[in-house]
Amino acid sequence: MQYSNPLTGGHVMQTMGAAMQLLPSGFQGKAHKHTGSFVYQCAKGKGFSIINGKRFDWKERDIFCVPSWACHEHHNLSETEDACLFQFNDLPVIESLGLFQSRELEENNGYQQVQ
Repeated sequence: MQYSNPLTGGHVMQTMGAAMQLLPSGFQGKAHKHTGSFVYQCAKGKGFSIINGKRFDWKERDIFCVPSWACHEHHNLSETEDACLFQFNDLPVIESLGLFQSRELEENNGYQQVQ
């Protein structure tokens, strides 16, 4: 769910975007990368993210970052509870400069190998 500026319908601010990402129980996201940096805060649940081949466990209230063009994927560790990740990003700047790009990981069926 993207948060938007109620006056313009665009991003929350000219330089920052915000969103809440739902990870249903048992969710195993496939790896991808994109321009734009993201700061995540776990609002609910527990899980882990693999960022450039390194695993980072998170739980409610933890904060972690995904730098621009870092390969990443998110996983919900619970088989019964949803997890929610709130995020701030710099996509408004990246998009307005025409620099947004994204790529999905094709190797290993879309999942990173943990180093």
